[in-house]
Amino acid sequence: MIITYLIIGFTCLISYRAFQDPALSEGLSHSPYGEVHEGQYYRLVTGALVHGSWEHLIINMWVLYQFGGIVEYVFKDRYGVMMGGMIYLVLYFTASIMADMGTLLEHKDNPRFRSIGASGVTSALVFIYVLFDPWQMFIFPPVPAIIFAVLYILWSSWASKNRNDHIDHLAHLYGGLYGILFMLVAYPGIHTIFLSKLLSPGFF
Repeated sequence: MIITYLIIGFTCLISYRAFQDPALSEGLSHSPYGEVHEGQYYRLVTGALVHGSWEHLIINMWVLYQFGGIVEYVFKDRYGVMMGGMIYLVLYFTASIMADMGTLLEHKDNPRFRSIGASGVTSALVFIYVLFDPWQMFIFPPVPAIIFAVLYILWSSWASKNRNDHIDHLAHLYGGLYGILFMLVAYPGIHTIFLSKLLSPGFF
């Protein structure tokens, strides 16, 4: 879990500094207008390093700790420590980019739109976990992982169109779906594992 620990530590450091310096937070945030019209593509990655509050940071880092370590282990177990670690890093940073694609397209001409936080990436990690253990009960909410995933997709899709609560629901949706697509490419046979677990007679 060393890579997960390093990402958590670095994210906490940058977020803490951004709490003290709002200009830093603004400069690192996901800004579709800045990315498209001003070539500030780095924001697609740095937006996941800053958070809006301690609560926001702690929740995302807790989810990263819980699920990131598992996904890191899965890649290292299959591909070895070096290659598995590299694949995990590629997943993390590309998930940050792909999670922002929805709002990038929707708000590319809106200079006022900003988004921060690692929740798009953590959504990808949660959905990858679901592929390996769909019937595992989550502590909160207390439902099987696969049920949570389906409800999460439906909620994020609905909320992105119907709520104005300053939460980037599209990032959650795109991040989760990207996690699934990444695994289909990076972990051949994951669909067989998922279907086997999903249809396991032991559940019924």
